[in-house]
Amino acid sequence: MKRYIILLAVFTLCLSLHAQKLIKAEELVNGSSSYDMGRVEINQDIRVDSLLSRHIMSNAQTNGMNGYRIQIYRGSGRTARVDANEIKAEFISEFPSIQAYLRFAPPNYFKVRIGDYRTKHDAYPDFKKVKRKFPNAYIVTDIITYPDLDQ
Repeated sequence: MKRYIILLAVFTLCLSLHAQKLIKAEELVNGSSSYDMGRVEINQDIRVDSLLSRHIMSNAQTNGMNGYRIQIYRGSGRTARVDANEIKAEFISEFPSIQAYLRFAPPNYFKVRIGDYRTKHDAYPDFKKVKRKFPNAYIVTDIITYPDLDQ
């Protein structure tokens, strides 16, 4: 009989307990939680806030994200711009599905880079194809455009 009473007491106790409710990060940031919560106060040096603000502003100015591209041309001189445009046009005719970019890098270099890859591993299959046609190609780090989330 004692067992049944203890088992009933433990079962009743378990039913009366409940876990904390899930709070979304969005609610924490906006401060619009519908739950009765305590208040968290963060005491930190003002320089931490300054560094965080600088980091956010720096990321906002960057039109892209860190990633990789394949560089197929780099040249300088009088005809570098014309050569870069010709190589870009040749590349687009050979590989129309891969995006090509023409960049000018001071003091006087023109570069043709292709693709938008998050990792070197992602770039490698296209690199093997492009290397056959453009033997001087190599993978470089670059700021890439944000990938399309629908694909």
